[in-house]
Amino acid sequence: MKKVFILSLLIISLSVSAQTTGSPMYVAAKSGLSIREKPDAGAKVLDKIPYGTKITLIDEDGGWVEIVTEGMVGYWRKVKYNNKTGYIVDSYLFPWPPPKLATVKGMKQYLAQVALPVGQKLVTRSGTMKQLTESGWELSKQLYKNGAEHHLFLAYEYGSDTYFLPGFTLQQGFLLCRLIPEFKEIFGEKDEFPTASKKFTKGEIEYEIEVRKLADDPEYGGPFTIEKIRVGYGDGAYIQFEMYIMENQLVIFLSAGV
Repeated sequence: MKKVFILSLLIISLSVSAQTTGSPMYVAAKSGLSIREKPDAGAKVLDKIPYGTKITLIDEDGGWVEIVTEGMVGYWRKVKYNNKTGYIVDSYLFPWPPPKLATVKGMKQYLAQVALPVGQKLVTRSGTMKQLTESGWELSKQLYKNGAEHHLFLAYEYGSDTYFLPGFTLQQGFLLCRLIPEFKEIFGEKDEFPTASKKFTKGEIEYEIEVRKLADDPEYGGPFTIEKIRVGYGDGAYIQFEMYIMENQLVIFLSAGV
């Protein structure tokens, strides 16, 4: 039963690759995405697809060749671009247009770029924001037309943002955070996708990355069994970042408190 459950979750994680066939996807590699003659990193480059370009993958009935880039596991997928047919690495594709690099500085701006809000914010609170006591708090929620949500929580010397992004994987969430300056202290531009827990220091700041996996099973191991990624560090306030999948939604949580 345990293996069946793990396999089901693994299939869900992998299904995004399968679902992209026939559905529009967007190039999220800042320098563009090379289209190659064959599904091989050493194959001839036919062209380069610019950042933000909308494409549709060509169905090949599975059997895709696996490739690992920057710690991410992806597949060579067939695509047609500029009258050229070749292969690209699907790790650098998004279900939504990627952030506009010149203008998007935070996740809230990104949501405004890709979708309109639905209705007014729903706000619940205890106490008033002008006289927020240690027990007072305020929670606001905004829904968007593409199914995304933003929850903002404010309390005494504490605040958090939670974002819900339907259809995104953990790897896509990692790439998205790398593209948005709000998260530059979490994932730097040259950081690889974390697949193991570790502690390290940047300058004088100590970081802790926790990678939580569904199970240490040799048959169903690998990055697709990652359940949650948590990053914590202290820089005046203590910053905590979490990213995980809930049903078909990517959840990104960022908090700061003293």
